[in-house]
Amino acid sequence: METFLILSALAALLFSVLIVASLLSRERRPELRMAREVDLVEEADGEETLIRSLEPPRASPIDRTAPILEIEPDPQTRRLPHEPSPDGRGR
Repeated sequence: METFLILSALAALLFSVLIVASLLSRERRPELRMAREVDLVEEADGEETLIRSLEPPRASPIDRTAPILEIEPDPQTRRLPHEPSPDGRGR
């Protein structure tokens, strides 16, 4: 019984080694690149520059020239009612 267990473990190991070896021996596919991207990579210093050069910077939706308003909370504003938690301990 022990011999059968050892032989089956060796067979499983051999099978997994053969699968891995067959996967590693296959030819690798070439990287998927756009036609113009190859030219840009050669012109650019690196991938980061390439990514930044393909997308123009977007305009910020925040108006940084607007005046900053000093607003204080209104003391007359009603607070939300406090609901006790299910375990009864408060918040």
